[in-house]
Amino acid sequence: MMVGSRSYTLLFSLLLLVSLMGVSEGSLFGIFRYRHVYVRNGLGNGTLLTHHCKSKDDDLGVRTLKYDEEFKFQFKPSFFGNTLFFCSFTWNGKLHWFTIYDYSLDNNYCYDCYWSIKPDHPCRFNSKTFNYDLCPYVYR
Repeated sequence: MMVGSRSYTLLFSLLLLVSLMGVSEGSLFGIFRYRHVYVRNGLGNGTLLTHHCKSKDDDLGVRTLKYDEEFKFQFKPSFFGNTLFFCSFTWNGKLHWFTIYDYSLDNNYCYDCYWSIKPDHPCRFNSKTFNYDLCPYVYR
C-alpha cells in the first residue's frame, strides 16, 4: 500500500513539473523560451555594415546590412545557462566585435534584444525611453 501512494506522489509531482514548464515564463523555466536578437545598422546613411554572429554551437554566417536594415536570429538558451553569442562588425575597413547575448547578463530582462550598431558603440533599445540609449558596451 505504501509503494502505491509513493508512486502516485511521484507521478503527481512529475505532472505538476511538466505543466509548470509549459506555461511558466519565470526565470526558472524561462530558459525554455526562445530568445530573439535584432541587429540594426545605425551607422548612418550610405554606410554598409558587415556582421558575423556565432556561438559555440551556431555560426549564423556573414551578412551585410544597408543603413537602417535589420537582421534577426532566434535561439533557445542552453539548459545549463551558458549561452553566449558574439558578433564581429566591419564598416569602413575596420573590424569591431562584442558579445551580443550572454545568458548570465541578459536572461532576466532580454527575451527580445534589440541592438543598433552605432559608430562609437552598440546600443540596446530602452523600452522606457523608446530609444537605443542603453550603451554600456564598447567594441573590442
